[in-house]
Amino acid sequence: MLSSLILHLSVAVTGALPGPDWPRFLGPTGDGVAPWPEATFTWPASGPEVLWRVPVGEGFAGVAIAGDEVFLLDREGEVQDVLRVFGLADGVERWRAGYDAPGRLSFKGSRTVPTVTDEHVYTTGGFGHVTCFDRATRSIAWHVDMREAFAGQQPTWGWCAHPLLTMGLVIAAPMGGASTLIGLSAATGEVRWRSEFLGHSHSTPVEVVLRGRRQVLFSSTPEADNSLDKSAPAWIVSIDPDTGKLIWKHELKLSAIPIPPPVVVDDERFFVTGGYRSGSKLLRLDRIDGAWRIEELFSIKRGSQVHPPIVVGEHLYALVNENWNDSRRRRDEGGLMCLGLDGKERWRTGNSPYLGRGGLLRLADALIVVDGFDGTVRAVRLDPEKYQELGAFSPFPERRDDGQLWAPPAMSGSVLLIRSQTELLALEMAPKPLDRAR
Repeated sequence: MLSSLILHLSVAVTGALPGPDWPRFLGPTGDGVAPWPEATFTWPASGPEVLWRVPVGEGFAGVAIAGDEVFLLDREGEVQDVLRVFGLADGVERWRAGYDAPGRLSFKGSRTVPTVTDEHVYTTGGFGHVTCFDRATRSIAWHVDMREAFAGQQPTWGWCAHPLLTMGLVIAAPMGGASTLIGLSAATGEVRWRSEFLGHSHSTPVEVVLRGRRQVLFSSTPEADNSLDKSAPAWIVSIDPDTGKLIWKHELKLSAIPIPPPVVVDDERFFVTGGYRSGSKLLRLDRIDGAWRIEELFSIKRGSQVHPPIVVGEHLYALVNENWNDSRRRRDEGGLMCLGLDGKERWRTGNSPYLGRGGLLRLADALIVVDGFDGTVRAVRLDPEKYQELGAFSPFPERRDDGQLWAPPAMSGSVLLIRSQTELLALEMAPKPLDRAR
């Protein structure tokens, strides 16, 4: 449904495609922020132009963008994982390459965002395959089956960790009996290190700098399947990304099914959240007399089940929607929330609008939120005082009753990429006329 508002945002319009890359999960800086400097544009009353739409298989995988190409890990039936590469300007499929991955996952389809460099594309499939594709030859450079190579134990809903690329290594999560995380050579796929057992997870390892120390954080649980047992312990672990050695481990009560990765606030604080009524916590890392110490600054009952929040100054913006408040009689308990870093809720939309478990990114002084039920795209001003919807439009013709439009959005220049369970769309967020030669 189209808002009658005309949207005004402070956003750069370079006027050229392609724009800055979105080469991995949560974008170039890993925090869900679209890299545009300031300028002004408006949406016409009809909403942004749909540049193109292409059919895709069912799934939850978002896209990566590099140069003038869009990368999506898709599935063909219940037989193969397929990397599909589209032109950013026109949506034409330029090439594809795949591998056999027979089977059916609970909640069908691919899960993860590719990680793209100038030469390669790295993917993780739902059945535990880590694959490097060569962009020049348009073929597989190397391929690792984590089930076979590391006795990987498949998570309840398949492997969901997006590949983490750092310092010539691809860090993945086989979650085998002996090793939870592995470091593979980005060039060859050879094993450079294996961590000790650090638990099981649907979450993604993230590289951060805390207290001046480069480290990888990972949310996990000791048991492979705790179902919805809220009393089960959870771990936040830190490893050295160069060696896989444990730096520190902290046990806390959080989701027994970790999905969102930890989110760094500053050099000492980070935020962890989860669904299934497990809540959220702000943690602070310190080092005293050579020993690492974790302090829990606050804990709240609300949490985000699928996507991590966006940090803006002294506030967090999160969709606190999950299984328990998904029913219509409980939706007033969810919605989009603005939370202060003092642990106090500034505002929350409840059921007006609820927004489901959709994706979000920051675009200058606004959030772009994709409704997890019907794909409605909303722009929300970043204002800790109140919820202020600047505009909304519905680019998808179908409305699904299962509310599974959960894929993270991506952005390059003025083009927004979003997907449903049936198609991938490119939206031109800048108004016409647009001087593309500028």
